[in-house]
Amino acid sequence: MATPRFLLETLPVAGGVAWLDRDEARHALGSRRLGEGDPVDLVDGRGGVASAVLGRERDHRGNLSALVREVQRVPRPAPAVHLGTAVPKGDRLGTLLDAVGELAVESVTPLDCDHSVTPAERLAGDRPARILSEALKQSRGAWLTEIRSPASPIAFVEAHRGAGVPVAVLDPRGAPLSRLVVGQASVAMLVGPEGGFSEPELRAMHAAGATPASLGPTVLRIELAAAVACGMVRATA
Repeated sequence: MATPRFLLETLPVAGGVAWLDRDEARHALGSRRLGEGDPVDLVDGRGGVASAVLGRERDHRGNLSALVREVQRVPRPAPAVHLGTAVPKGDRLGTLLDAVGELAVESVTPLDCDHSVTPAERLAGDRPARILSEALKQSRGAWLTEIRSPASPIAFVEAHRGAGVPVAVLDPRGAPLSRLVVGQASVAMLVGPEGGFSEPELRAMHAAGATPASLGPTVLRIELAAAVACGMVRATA
């Protein structure tokens, strides 16, 4: 059975004591039924992974001690994936975040699109961050997905093209996405709202250097398109 994994803000050096916060401690002792001396993995979401064993000490805030045995650095999965996406409605947002978190997407930028139904600002707050944290632990990853500030589709394209990153706009009329991502160190992709990007948005993005890319002939919902696209990048790496 895989060693349970817990997320910490910072990791001490080998031989030091780490502290699981109250929520993580409750999960370890309750849901996971762990106790003193049980092995755990601790991650900081920035590539640091520590092997540790649970202690018995609790502080006044309910944090639980763990003795760190070894610390290592895990490289970020390549290529780096930056996703700009319209925000889906309801619980489908959780589905999207869970998928991109498990696939170690480097960043997610909520898009303000002409045809958006859900405000981009919904991709903020404690719940999205919590979903991404749980996805990191579920996938046994070491890198936490960053949620960036909302942007327009053209601003997303310009920012990444300015940094030399190829940008793909998901569009059934484009070439297969797999052809565009092979051999790239980083890739940025845009997923539009249910009504698709408007023609003015598409023209502006193409003029700024974005390339249309297809996942196939069918039209997918936002969260599924994001998951398929990010999974395809991981599969072709």
